[in-house]
Amino acid sequence: MRPIDETKVRWEVTLAHSASVSDLRTAVKSNNGRNPCVIGLRSICWKTFLLFKGTDQSAWTKTLSDSRSAYTSLKEHFLKNIKNPDDLLADDPLTDTETSPWNTLRLDEELRAEIFQDVERCMPENLYFREPSTQNMLLDILFIYCKLNRDIGYRQGMHEVLAPIIWVVSRDAIDPASLGTEHPALDEIVISNLDNNYVEHDAFTLFGAIMQTAKTFYEMSSTNEPTISGLPNNSPIVERSKRIHENYLHHADPELAEHLTAIEILPQIFLIRWVRLLFGREFPFEDVLALWDILFAEDPTLELVDLISVSMLFAHTVAATRSRLFRGFDAITAIPCASTSSWTAYLCK
Repeated sequence: MRPIDETKVRWEVTLAHSASVSDLRTAVKSNNGRNPCVIGLRSICWKTFLLFKGTDQSAWTKTLSDSRSAYTSLKEHFLKNIKNPDDLLADDPLTDTETSPWNTLRLDEELRAEIFQDVERCMPENLYFREPSTQNMLLDILFIYCKLNRDIGYRQGMHEVLAPIIWVVSRDAIDPASLGTEHPALDEIVISNLDNNYVEHDAFTLFGAIMQTAKTFYEMSSTNEPTISGLPNNSPIVERSKRIHENYLHHADPELAEHLTAIEILPQIFLIRWVRLLFGREFPFEDVLALWDILFAEDPTLELVDLISVSMLFAHTVAATRSRLFRGFDAITAIPCASTSSWTAYLCK
C-alpha cells in the first residue's frame, strides 16, 4: 500500500481523465507520460473497463457493494465445511455417496491441494506472493471460481492470470482503520473503492470478468477426438490457435505462415501459453501490466489477443526467418521479444 497522500494524488489524476470511458481509454493508450494506469490508480482503470462500464462515481460504490456481498456469500457457502469440518461430525465419515458432505469435503480438499501446488510456485521472485495471506487469497478465489464453473474446473495457468490482478488491487488499496484524524476529508468514494478489506473480493470479481472470455482458453473438448500436445484436436484453444495461424497470420504474412507449416511447428505448441496466460510469461511483470492496460481499455472481450499473437510472431521470428536461422520451435522463444513500449505504441494505432 502507498502513503495516503500519494493515493489521493493518484485518485485525482485518474478522475481527471475519467469524464467518460472513452476519455479514460484514450488517456491509457497515450504515450505522453500521463497514462492514469501509471501515474494514477491502475485498479480503478481496470475496474472501469471491466466492471463499472461507466465513469459515474455514484454508481461505483453500489456495483462494488453488490459484488463484494456476492463474494462474501459464495465464500461462506463453499468454504463452510473446509473451515468448520467439526460441523460434519453428525454425519458418517465413511459414507461414500455423491451427496455425502464428507465425500464433498474430500473432493474439495483434493481440488484445493491441486490448486495450491501452483499457488506455491506462483511468481517466486516476488515476495508478495510468498506471503501466506496472499497465497490464501489466490487459493480461495481459484477454488470458488472452480466450484462455480465445474465444467472447467481448475486448469494450470489460471493462477497466473489471477496473480497480477491481486497485485494491482492490493497495490492501490488503503487501510481505512489507519486513516485516523490526519485525513478527515478523504472522500468516502475513495475509501470504498480502495478499501484494503476487499482486495480479495474485488480481485475475484475482476478475475471473473476476464474469465468470461478467457474461460474458453481452458475448455476441453467433450469428444474423443485425437489429441495434439495433450489437447483434443477440436478443443477451443486448438481451434483458436489454428485460426490465428491459418487465417490471421496467413493473411498478414503468407511467407511466415507457410514457413511454420513447412518446418512442422504446430501453432498451439506456443500459442496456448501465450493466449491462456495473456502473454504473462513473455514480458517482465511491469510490462505485462502495461500490455493488459491497453488490452482491457481497447478490448475487454479479449478478441485482440489473436492479433497480438500475430504481432508477437513477427517480433519473435522475422529476424531469424529472414536470416535463414529459423529452424524450429526453440527459435520462437529464443529471440527476445520487443519491450512493451513498442507494443503499446503498436496497439494504440
